Amino acid sequence: MIKSNITFNWPLVGNGHIIDFLAKGIANDKIAGSYIFSGPDNLGKTTTANYFARSLVCQRAQEGTAVLPCGKCPACQQAEKGLHGDIHLVKKDKDKKNISIEQIRDFIRILGMASFLNSYKIGIIKHAESLSIEAANALLKTLEEPKIKVVIILVTSNIDALPATIVSRSQVLRFKLVKADLIYDYLIRDYKAKRSMAKDLSYLCLGRPSLAVKFLEDLEFYNVYLNRANGFFQFSQEDINKRLAVVEELIGAKAGGQESVKIAGRIIEIWQGITRDLLLLEFDQRGLTQHLLLEGELKKIKTKFKPSDLLNLAKNLRQAKEYLAANVNPKLVLENIAINI
Repeated sequence: MIKSNITFNWPLVGNGHIIDFLAKGIANDKIAGSYIFSGPDNLGKTTTANYFARSLVCQRAQEGTAVLPCGKCPACQQAEKGLHGDIHLVKKDKDKKNISIEQIRDFIRILGMASFLNSYKIGIIKHAESLSIEAANALLKTLEEPKIKVVIILVTSNIDALPATIVSRSQVLRFKLVKADLIYDYLIRDYKAKRSMAKDLSYLCLGRPSLAVKFLEDLEFYNVYLNRANGFFQFSQEDINKRLAVVEELIGAKAGGQESVKIAGRIIEIWQGITRDLLLLEFDQRGLTQHLLLEGELKKIKTKFKPSDLLNLAKNLRQAKEYLAANVNPKLVLENIAINI
């Protein structure tokens, strides 16, 4: 029976097809046992998973006339605080490379318990691409024998890293990058951003609304990004010794383990964006550039690179990401870029 009077007010910019699909499933009481939310980071995948879960446990869901989640019933209030006993989140421990089999075993055990309020039990796995082989195999056994009113949501930025057997047993929802004009309107409407800042951030986030909001609200995060971007510009003007010193400064003396891997990965991503912008400027495609707010610096160093240099640099940066994935020391990866830029 379709609950036609239910409405859904989920805070997602773009990707309306995702909301429509999930809302239709709730309205028709057709909920899959496993979903994969796939797409680049900062598109709202985890936020959507949380609102989907909160809508499933909302105590007004059975009334047939409600805004879900209502945000007022005890279940919604507990879920909003992360305290609802029927919603369980798993993510990689800090400074660990993988989600362990112990975490997944505990996850499966909790989902196997009876619901507190005879509602759904929902498990969310954040960064599911980091599941260890053993953890993925343990999860697969659960997916092969789905239980009634148990929903598992795997959130990932790299669906290809998941075992094909897990993907085949899940409903895959693909989140897409959002157009800059939608993000621009969103920042002005919901966050009262100045028009100039909204324009810069709507391009800088490269189609990722949550990243634009983080730039706007977290000045330290924004300044760290600019510092890493400026590290690239320094490279083009300094000798090899000073380039290596820039790497030392960017990677941080105290960073180690998975933290340094994360930092190096973000630096490489930023430098890939700048390299792409330089290529776009080379072919008079200013309107497609990501770093509008750094246009002056881009124009200054553009003359120092030939198109062939930029293509080689783009290749080296792609290879650097592969080195990181293969557990090469992050500092050495960045130093290799500094030497060969």
